[in-house]
Amino acid sequence: MADKFYTHALWRVKPGREGEFIEAWKALGAIFAKLPGSGQGTLIQSVSDPALFYSFGPWNSLEAIEAMRSDPASQNGIHKLRDLCDEAMPGTYRVAGEVGM
Repeated sequence: MADKFYTHALWRVKPGREGEFIEAWKALGAIFAKLPGSGQGTLIQSVSDPALFYSFGPWNSLEAIEAMRSDPASQNGIHKLRDLCDEAMPGTYRVAGEVGM
């Protein structure tokens, strides 16, 4: 199996800033969509804790993720998200296993 790579982040949004965070995340997604190697991003929000979000998305390679992380527009968008949060934990991951559904 060829390696598959994802970015994934936990976001703890400041109270009352959830809508603003969602819009900033969508704006960052538009920036990512212009970069080579990006895939469709997903943002999920906890039903029981509306301030808690997770985002994730596939990338074609580690090099594509590294290029995104060094891109000034991407960094600006990520900085805007972090400013709306009390906690932010982004990371880079590879697929370790898959099961059919």
